[in-house]
Amino acid sequence: MFSNINGSNLIGIEGFLVRVEVDINNGMPCFNIVGLASTEIKESRDRVKSAIINSGFKFPNSRIIINLSPADMKKEGSFFDLPIAIGILRGFIKKDDSYLNESMFVGEVSLDGKIRKVKGILPIVIGAKNKNIKRIFVPLENIVESSFVDNIEIVPLGSLKECIEFLNDNLQIESNEILENKRFSINEVNEKYYDEDFQDVKGNYFVKRSAEIAAAGNHNILMIGPPGSGKTMIAKRIRTILPQIEKDEMIEVSKIYSASGLINENEGIIYKRPFRSPHHTSTRQSLIGGGANATPGEVVLAHRGVLFLDEIAEFDRRILETLRQPIEDKYINISRVKQNIQYPCNLLLVGAMNPCQCGYYLSDNECKCSGFEISRYINKISGPLLDRFDIFIQVNSVSYEELNNNTNCESSEVIRNRVENARKIQGIRFENENIKTNDEIKSSKLLDYCKLDEQALNTTKLILNKYKLSNRSYTKLLKVARTIADLESSENIDSNHIMEAFSFRKAYYTYFK
Repeated sequence: MFSNINGSNLIGIEGFLVRVEVDINNGMPCFNIVGLASTEIKESRDRVKSAIINSGFKFPNSRIIINLSPADMKKEGSFFDLPIAIGILRGFIKKDDSYLNESMFVGEVSLDGKIRKVKGILPIVIGAKNKNIKRIFVPLENIVESSFVDNIEIVPLGSLKECIEFLNDNLQIESNEILENKRFSINEVNEKYYDEDFQDVKGNYFVKRSAEIAAAGNHNILMIGPPGSGKTMIAKRIRTILPQIEKDEMIEVSKIYSASGLINENEGIIYKRPFRSPHHTSTRQSLIGGGANATPGEVVLAHRGVLFLDEIAEFDRRILETLRQPIEDKYINISRVKQNIQYPCNLLLVGAMNPCQCGYYLSDNECKCSGFEISRYINKISGPLLDRFDIFIQVNSVSYEELNNNTNCESSEVIRNRVENARKIQGIRFENENIKTNDEIKSSKLLDYCKLDEQALNTTKLILNKYKLSNRSYTKLLKVARTIADLESSENIDSNHIMEAFSFRKAYYTYFK
């Protein structure tokens, strides 16, 4: 007996179709799996056999060969337990081949026949939909995550026996009823939003203004100041003023987290913009990604959100240098012997650092570092990496009067409304482009989108000649000015916008020049 069942596997964060070919013939009893199967797939022989027997079915005492096609692509994970079991039990199923050809089966089986959840189900369901699969059978625990994909039928299963009963029309499974009990409203969660709020931040109004501009145009920002001045506090609140994540972005981010096994099964999707804050002792692999399975790192997990590098000067310099390409290109390639995986990493990079080792250089407190020590500490961050930042801002200690000022500061909601208005302007501007924010403007389109009046042109010329800006720094200056103009709903960039944009480079010339 030969049967062909549709299964799936992951390459990075993309699901791809795998044909699980099952051949049962007379001969010496054996159970072999071929087709570049990993160890966990080969171990499924024992799981599937026990699951079939403990579900009340007879396991064939025959020669069983399983082929995972295409045979030249490596398969990993526990996705194939269910399709292998269905292929072996094909003789007990009444549904015809046309029905099975339009279906996909994904799940891990336990020894007692229960179907356990698998990671990466969201990209697998999306991949099935793209291959015109009409329905997909998934573990019950994956139902919430799977349900966010439209136009494909989701059949949640608790056990192997349930699956066979359903395929024999002896059992009805109403996925909508199950979802009513498990799934919550995204809008309900968004009402909670964040615990942090910019209303908690006293003083440093210029810093808060820079954070607003960074959020509006997705501009990378580096904050420099003494310990306790509020750098981390402000950085953690930047995500509270970012626009609420859109549905397409939600799916993008959720695919990454699903493939990494980081999705909360009760939520089923990432409904907030990510905020990742790796420790400065993080390895290159944890920050960038990689390893034997080419797993995504922190820069990928921060896609469409914020990557906060606190104490950035304490990171290993060689590890920091690996950030240069993904920050600029908005994606990262991880190459292995038999595959090349591209992950998206369009993020807002926020860095925070002390100005010296003791932390009090150019502050109200006395600095204990020598000139050489200050220079060595500052030079831990290379020029090319500094060139990837759009905004440099000095964060000063807050005075007693500011700390005890009872005047209410602007809330995150008020600032977020201005940011969202600026993003709407950018959305209209880039409706025919494959970009969302000002920081993504290509050099070839820079003059089209960043139109300057005569006075602004003269101002930029003076700045460029006096401060010897690199080409990248100059384009970033124009992009920040474009965002400032958007916050003021101005169609063109004037000299005030240019001057304000350049004022956010003052800290660069204070500390790094």
